[in-house]
Amino acid sequence: MENKTTTELINLLHSLKDKEGNLKKGYNEALEELKNREPFWTILDEDYEESIPAIMGYIKSLEAEVKLLKRHKHDEKTGDVMVRV
Repeated sequence: MENKTTTELINLLHSLKDKEGNLKKGYNEALEELKNREPFWTILDEDYEESIPAIMGYIKSLEAEVKLLKRHKHDEKTGDVMVRV
């Protein structure tokens, strides 16, 4: 796998899936080799601050904060809306 170019690895990943989406032997090995190359290493490495896994963590945190902000109460007398922060 180390001898293959990045383009060859990407093409190999496509060929190691059948029509139903099942993975064939060698898929995980090719994927791991691809993850060790740039720009995929930067994009997929969990320790890198701007990687997809890190960004997903930030998104989940923001979703939790937005959910808290959605909690509100309508005052029946004045029509005011109180938002809990």
